[in-house]
Parts: sequence; C-alpha cells; structure tokens
Amino acid sequence: MALPCVAPGQVPHVPSFSARADLVVLSATAFDDKGRPVTNLRRDELRVFEEGRPQAIAHFTEGRDLPARVLFLIDASGSMNENRKTASSKMAAIQLLRALGPEDQAALAGFDSRYWGLVAFTTDKAAVAQELDKITPFGSTALHDALDKAARDLASHGEGRRAVVVITDGIDTSSQQTADEVIAHSRALDVPIYTVSVISPLDDPRSALFVGRQQAGVAAQGSAVLARYAALSGGASFEVSDVVGLTLAANRIAAELKHQYRLGYDPPAGPARFRRVEVRATRKGVVVRTRSGYVPAS
Repeated sequence: MALPCVAPGQVPHVPSFSARADLVVLSATAFDDKGRPVTNLRRDELRVFEEGRPQAIAHFTEGRDLPARVLFLIDASGSMNENRKTASSKMAAIQLLRALGPEDQAALAGFDSRYWGLVAFTTDKAAVAQELDKITPFGSTALHDALDKAARDLASHGEGRRAVVVITDGIDTSSQQTADEVIAHSRALDVPIYTVSVISPLDDPRSALFVGRQQAGVAAQGSAVLARYAALSGGASFEVSDVVGLTLAANRIAAELKHQYRLGYDPPAGPARFRRVEVRATRKGVVVRTRSGYVPAS
C-alpha cells in the first residue's frame, strides 16, 4: 500500500522546481573541511560536471527556501525481533522526528516481505510517533523492494528537499529486485537515501562495551549494502549503538536536509545511457555531495 498523497485535513504544498521534464535535477549538500554543512553557497560558487564536462546551471534553489519531506521506512521483519533492535529502531525514528523543523513534513512506512504506508505526509510529528508503536517485527525481509517503493512514493509527492530514511539491520532475505537495480532507480528519481543501522554496543568500535570482534558476515554485508545505497544516492549512512549516537545521526541528517541545495541543468544530447555527475564548489575546503549519476529519458 502506497502512502496517500496528503494527510487528511491538510492542504498540500508542492513546490515547483521546473515544469520541464527533461531538466536534470540534483539534490546537493555541501560540507567544510570539518564535516559541517555549508549553508551559504551562492549559485556562482557551484560547478556541475557530466562525464567530466562542465554544464551550465539553469536553476538554483537554496534548501532553506523549502520545507523538507522525509519518508521514514522502518524494518518490521523478523530479523528485527530482538528487544534491543526493536526499541532502538523506534528510538532512532523519534530522535529524527525531533530534529526536524515544525514546517517539515514526515511520513511513515513499514516493511517486511511487503511494503505498507502507515502515516501520510504531515507536519504532525506526534501522529507519526504514535504509529511507530504499531510496528511489530514479523516475517522475511524485502529491503531492496521496500526502498524502491519508498523512493518512488517520495518522488511522487513533488519537488523540494526530500529524503528516505531507512532504519534496518540491512539484511535482505526475500526481495525480487537487486540492490543495483534499486540504486539505479533512486538515482534516476533524485531521492537521497539515509540509512541508520542499529547495532549492539558489543559490535561498535566507538563503544566502551566493544569486545573487539569482527562484525558477523551477514551483518557486515548488510552494513556495506546500506553504505552503498547512501553513497550513490547522495545520502549518508550511520551505524549507532546508543542514544548519543542516535542523537548525533538525527541532528546531522536534519542539518543536511535543512541545507540541501537543488540544482538543475539541461542534459547534453546523446544516447540514453548512465552518465556520471559531479558537483564541485569553488570555495576552498568545501566538498559537495550529490547522486553519482543518472540515465536520461529516451
């Protein structure tokens, strides 16, 4: 079940970036050499490159000009049935909700072997938090399929600052699609994916309780897949094991969304194949992150 277009009683605000369907739109976040978001870049300080060749920026919007839309995707599969994981997943979502601004919208969806919407996009964060308690872990895990549906769901709700935040252990057991297929879709839709993997303090090298062992093979593979989703879509990945880590991850995701730039350019002529994209800043020490590329419409 997909998310409804708008919560009951709310008037949708769908910001328009461009009416042209062929424009390449990029969500981008900028950071200084200490990893802090750069919030005041001007249009003339950004450069867009496609396959290494510079492109003229046709449209530019600062993130703070638009409210954010965040789709929370919660793993409700049987692999999350440990009390530690269940409690921590809900805690992670609560921390993220608290970090959003009052004008930002949140939606909630769950997944096991299927994907279902729980709360449509709303500014009522309490309504989203209330529905979190109705998620009970059960069944197999179709992570890739759920991320594909979530990205498409979010993209159908219009332009603006947006992201999917998935809270999971990263272990997929029943998807029909592969990670590569879903990553390709998310890049084409320009939907950044942020991944939050809740792990035991015993497995967290940053924790005082870390026992020094390597992460189990399946869990390590899951973490690697989540990191790849984040890196190629323009998001970020986090592994957390305590409240401090959850709070830091939540604040960073919220800060990135608050200062997400939106860039648009005309794609050069050529075949409908994957094209690498890069955004650079002329300001010294500033690094810009965006999706790694796209496939133009044929």
